[in-house]
Amino acid sequence: MEILRDELGIAHVRAGSASDAFFGQGFACAADRLWQMEHDRRRAAGRWAEVVGAIAVGRDAFLRRMGIARWAQRDLESLGAEARDMLEAYAAGVNAFLASGAPLPAEYAIAGLAPEPWQPWQSLAVYKLRHAFMGPLYRKLWRGAVARSGGAELLAALFGGPAEDAQVDPPGAELDASVAALAALPSGDGASNHWAVSGSRTASGKPLVAGDPHRTLELPNVYWQNHVACDRFDAIGLSFAGVPGFPHFGHNARVAWSITHGMADDQDLFVERLSGSGTRHETVSVRDAPAVDVEVVETARGPIVLGGPAQGTGIALRWTSLADPDPTFDCFLPMLLASSAAELEEAQRSWVTPCNNLICADVAGSIRYRFRGRVPVRAAANRWTPVPGADDSLAWRGFVPFEAMPSVADPPDGILVSANDRPAVAGAPYVGVDFSHPARARRIRARLESLRTATAADMAAIHADDVSLVAPLFVRALEGVTLDSSRARDALAELRAWDHRMARDSRGAALYMAFREQLTLVAGEALGLSGAGLGALGDAAPAPERLALVWSALPALLAARFVPRTPPAPFDWKSLAADAFARALAFLESRLGPKPAGWTWGRVHRTFAWHPLAVDLEPARRVPLPPSVPMGGDGDTVLCGATVPGFGLRATTLSVARYAFDLADWERSGWAVPHGVSGDPASPHFADQLLAWAEVRLLPMRYAWSGIEGAAASRQRVTRPGT
Repeated sequence: MEILRDELGIAHVRAGSASDAFFGQGFACAADRLWQMEHDRRRAAGRWAEVVGAIAVGRDAFLRRMGIARWAQRDLESLGAEARDMLEAYAAGVNAFLASGAPLPAEYAIAGLAPEPWQPWQSLAVYKLRHAFMGPLYRKLWRGAVARSGGAELLAALFGGPAEDAQVDPPGAELDASVAALAALPSGDGASNHWAVSGSRTASGKPLVAGDPHRTLELPNVYWQNHVACDRFDAIGLSFAGVPGFPHFGHNARVAWSITHGMADDQDLFVERLSGSGTRHETVSVRDAPAVDVEVVETARGPIVLGGPAQGTGIALRWTSLADPDPTFDCFLPMLLASSAAELEEAQRSWVTPCNNLICADVAGSIRYRFRGRVPVRAAANRWTPVPGADDSLAWRGFVPFEAMPSVADPPDGILVSANDRPAVAGAPYVGVDFSHPARARRIRARLESLRTATAADMAAIHADDVSLVAPLFVRALEGVTLDSSRARDALAELRAWDHRMARDSRGAALYMAFREQLTLVAGEALGLSGAGLGALGDAAPAPERLALVWSALPALLAARFVPRTPPAPFDWKSLAADAFARALAFLESRLGPKPAGWTWGRVHRTFAWHPLAVDLEPARRVPLPPSVPMGGDGDTVLCGATVPGFGLRATTLSVARYAFDLADWERSGWAVPHGVSGDPASPHFADQLLAWAEVRLLPMRYAWSGIEGAAASRQRVTRPGT
């Protein structure tokens, strides 16, 4: 087989068979992202403390209890022959790279490690890890703490819906020692935008598909650009390092597909009364420290992830990907072989995790939407908090049938949009409660409705949309507020005159976001939603995660002007807003100086990329990092630039890829990722896409092999052992 690399260093793998194509994909991915693969497989198996020491013990212990590695090995045995061959070929490609004598990433020397051979089940484990914390685990724990502290009234105000069904006395003090593990876990939900327009709205008469996934900005980026072709398919897209195929974003010769996070309720938490029976032990090795013994308990409802026999109580996690053998990888090859949008949609029938909003389109002109994944059928109480494991009425009763999932085929207006909002499909079954505010989806739809001769360039322009439909709600919260100084009154006048665009050079955007962050802090305290007011589960929830949940609930609280019947302290929105605005001005002055003319959004809202080894291992602090760049947007705009409350308004969750697929001419498609395709700081492709990405420009997505041949910066012949 042959691997050609274009001017961006992106690998284009050309092979004779599907098996050889996946071999080549594994080889090329290891060449670009071997250390990232190492990091993810060790985390999934609960072995990161071997590399970085005691700082990772809590994470490793939690993941050992969860059992991702155990389930990945079980799943491998249950997959069909083609999926197993795909995984085995990919692993063989990774191992061929390890045997090639090519230099290893510098992180191996820093950590004092040598890579172990890649095993097929590790691709499954990495994939599970990448989605394990995108479910409602955090939210249900936090809602349980809110229910215990403030009751159903506060729960309903924060989250809406039938909160009277919630369990209002979830576990508390008996789990004090165990819930502290939450502070060491990854953050929760991701997000995304995507959309499609039919040929009735395009210049070419063929569909366009575009979008961007939103995740924490890692180094290297979570998604890896690549292209794989053989006698059965020719596909290009974005993959997870360590995982074959293109499960989320890509196209073959006839069909394009993309997803957004479905925000589905696919995880339940059950409070179990435990004895010592059924317990086994695993050992977590720790760098420069004694090994740690971890109790592992599996119940009929799932593994105990918090608590244990010593406390007599634990919380079992029941997640669709760990409840039964997961055949999701059986869908990967049929997706690559699909010749129509209908076939691509049908290929999702066995999909389990993650639950996604899938949009696909084909060159014949069809556009389709399908909510894919496995959602349990169970009682309404399970939606909200941890529930008693002994109550049989709360057990899962099967899954929502594939045919009943929300779906749309060829809508009359020629538009499909999803941005983590509630699926707008009449008669759809229950799939979740934790949907995003519809602001992004509404803004995208409004832009699309104005188009009649759309092009791929128009899709890229929508990526850059920075208008917030949520900001006016917060500006109105300052109506009638009395401010003490002329400086504060001038700042408020500027905020009221602001156009609600989250542009990098906007002072209004900086004032708004500083105010919103401070209002999150003071309102959370006034409502008793700080750690001190929430008991064991609330105390242990990581402060950024806890504040993020308050942040996302504030628009609903403000819209309703919610005032609790029995607040922990006097509660008045005007007083809170005045206090928050004063704090916001003080924050901006401390960060940007005393002159408001310099208080622009891009000065505080800069990218923050973390390298996992540099964060966790002191000798690795010298790992080179790409430059920080100013960003527009926020978490409510199409141009994503979400912040973590209490983290100084840095841009931490961003578009980790942008793409536009033109089904009339694949060569007019484009993409860009933060940084570059390579994970090696010494590579010219480590950060060569950063400027285009920061400026929200798309770069060429080369697909035609004639163009790839002409632009090839390098060629490599790779021989598969035994062939």
